[in-house]
Amino acid sequence: MRLGLVKHLNAHPLDFGFRKHGGHSLHEDTPARLYSMLGEGQLDAALISSVECLRNEHRFAYCRSVGVCCSGALRSILYFESREGRKELDLKARPPARIHADSGSRSSVALLQVLYHSSTGGLPFLNSMEPERIPESVLAESDSGGLLIGDAALDFTERPDIDRFLVADLGQWWKDREGLPFVFALWAYPKEHPVADSMFEESLSAGLDHLDEIAASSRFSFARHYITDLLHYRLGTPEWQALQRFRDRLQALDLL
Repeated sequence: MRLGLVKHLNAHPLDFGFRKHGGHSLHEDTPARLYSMLGEGQLDAALISSVECLRNEHRFAYCRSVGVCCSGALRSILYFESREGRKELDLKARPPARIHADSGSRSSVALLQVLYHSSTGGLPFLNSMEPERIPESVLAESDSGGLLIGDAALDFTERPDIDRFLVADLGQWWKDREGLPFVFALWAYPKEHPVADSMFEESLSAGLDHLDEIAASSRFSFARHYITDLLHYRLGTPEWQALQRFRDRLQALDLL
């Protein structure tokens, strides 16, 4: 089977079994690119942004039991602005004129739109940009913001000049507004070629049994805390409520 794996640390517990035990053709990329490959028939299943699962339920089915989830701050989906002249980030003010967004995860882009509209009644203008350029662009431009995801966001938190930025964690922002966890990514596959949930559950079970190994192979000193305390990978009733709430918010804004 041709499987699309997300390259970021947050997905490694989910795909550990596939990486460790072989038997599949593995392709690693961002959720956004994996979604394109899945739609073009280049993959049989892939871990893609949850928003694309909701937008494409006529084409794709998805695993109902596991995914990339958080319940509050997760450190790897971050919105930020320059601190210059300010002490705190006002998320109830109008959005900046331009937000430079890492579009590798479309769930994060859609979530930022939903959150800003919930807070201010306005939708921000998002400009897609390579993640390594975003922080400097935010510092260089007045009335701008940035959105980073995954490992790029984790790297950002370790910048020696991180105090030059005002930062909001989207997982916490959503939890504060909706009182629910959030599901960022799900295993998806074409509806005409279903895949048993058990295949993805077995890969995750292997990952949960080897969290120390996953953390040790990461360049981040806080990897163990990140994949065990800030993230979780099983979907229960709260996660399904969160997906339905996200769907409702997206439909109200014509973002589905």
